[in-house]
Amino acid sequence: MTVEHQAKKKRNLSKGISRSLVSERHPLNVKPSGNSLVFTDSGLNNQKSKLLGSFRNFNDELILELLSFIEHPQDLLQLGHSSRVFYAFTYDEDLWRKIYMRKSSKDKNNKSDYPLGINRWLGSWRRTMLKLPEPKEALIQLPENLLCSDALFRPFQCSKIDYSVALKHLIEDEEESYKLRRTQNVKFGIERYDEDNLTLEIFNDQYLQKPFIISKKSNTRWPEWSLPRLLKRFSDVKFRQESVEWPLHFYADYHVNNSDESPLYLFDCQSEAMKKLVEEYKVPSIFSNDFFQLFNQKDWGVNCRPDYRWIIIGPERSGSTFHKDPNFTSAWNANLTGRKLWIMLPPNVKPPGISTDDTESEVTSPVGIAEWVLSGFYNDTLKLTEFQNCKIGITFPGEVMFVPSGWWHSVINLEDSVALTQNFVPDNSLAKVLHFLKSKPEQISGFHLNKFKKSLINFINSFSDRINEGNLQIFESFLQKVKTLDNDEDIGEVDCDKLGRLPIFEFFIELIKQNGRSQELEKALRELENIENEEFYKAGKNIVASKKWGSLVEGSSVSTFSFNFDDDENDDDL
Repeated sequence: MTVEHQAKKKRNLSKGISRSLVSERHPLNVKPSGNSLVFTDSGLNNQKSKLLGSFRNFNDELILELLSFIEHPQDLLQLGHSSRVFYAFTYDEDLWRKIYMRKSSKDKNNKSDYPLGINRWLGSWRRTMLKLPEPKEALIQLPENLLCSDALFRPFQCSKIDYSVALKHLIEDEEESYKLRRTQNVKFGIERYDEDNLTLEIFNDQYLQKPFIISKKSNTRWPEWSLPRLLKRFSDVKFRQESVEWPLHFYADYHVNNSDESPLYLFDCQSEAMKKLVEEYKVPSIFSNDFFQLFNQKDWGVNCRPDYRWIIIGPERSGSTFHKDPNFTSAWNANLTGRKLWIMLPPNVKPPGISTDDTESEVTSPVGIAEWVLSGFYNDTLKLTEFQNCKIGITFPGEVMFVPSGWWHSVINLEDSVALTQNFVPDNSLAKVLHFLKSKPEQISGFHLNKFKKSLINFINSFSDRINEGNLQIFESFLQKVKTLDNDEDIGEVDCDKLGRLPIFEFFIELIKQNGRSQELEKALRELENIENEEFYKAGKNIVASKKWGSLVEGSSVSTFSFNFDDDENDDDL
């Protein structure tokens, strides 16, 4: 490869993607909002207003929001029959998906394996909810530019995005890296290593704080869990897809034939199938040390480890928006079929287009994955690679991604894919996990209350004379408070007022001690103290003496002062 060709490839990788990637016509002839600026027609505007009736006073986003409160499919259907424009609004797939999810969450007494008794996927949420058989219903065509609406056109546009075109240069570069087993993109690529060349010591000492990809020369490293193979074994077994549970054959029909902007992602850890599948793979040796294993100690009657291993199945275009893994754990993700795009940023770099509160307990992604890309946030992320250590890469079948604790990451399935992932706590990450459990108890997830209570009681019965007295009092007080609570939901779903503060931090410390790992615990606690001191110091740097108070006490014999938390604050009004 010539130097000129290499430079050209680097320029292509860095310049991002075009925002105009979808030219396919909307099935009802809805147009983008920009058309209304170019093709102005007072007659069409009057016609649209007439067809909307009183709704003409609302913008398109508000109309969709109002329609989302409709509870019954037939009501939405009848509204769509009132005019061509309302037909276009009620054709929006997300409206029907919301009705399904809302009604299925209330369908607690349904004894069927299928939420709402709907046992057949018919190609769209609308047709499935209305049970519209083949052939497809007639599509009412709108006159040219009668309805120009980004709110209606954008979801369709996002559902048609072709990442093989949008990310053509990156995919080509990553394909070459995959074949060479060495990442070529030195600017923001994710390094690749041979699994056989990494030891546990090397991993802990050198690679714990950065994402990387590993693979083996052998193609038999991972089980063959393609969707067709899994269907032969588990067709009628229910798996979880985000907020619903479906038999796998139902999800498979949805998987191959949907027009969602963000397709449902099968993300399952507790199905009957998963209980069998976990016996069919072996954890890579460099990820084998895991402190969270201590939450499962059969000899002690402790069995409350938070959810930590999942099978993941998703069609092309599905994926996950930006997030950090739970409980400040690290993770590895083995790609079994298909290709995945990874966009990763360090803990202190907030991804473009993402909002959080100060503690990151609330993470808001106002747009879906495809819209995030098309809106230019992907290009904005590329700009961060210049100085913020942003990493972007693709994993291919047989490759494993390591996700360091605290790193932001978003994943897009470039093809239909099956993957296996597991969260864990490596040796040298113990201090950070302890800090999370201690300082952010309200963000802890994956633990289940009944299992936690039972495990804590069994542990106390086994080690009451060896537990720190202060921790023992905390345990007993907690158990007394939740004595009458019978709930096996994730603690993140349980009323905080009823639970109070779960003593998971204290329980974890006692488990480490009783497991004979006191030296590692002492080291981690010293590191924890340093982390807390550093945070205190950083917070103190933002505290400045109030100039107004200083002027008031100047010359006074009283030795006191006040604080102002904003350097730029104009305190003339104090």
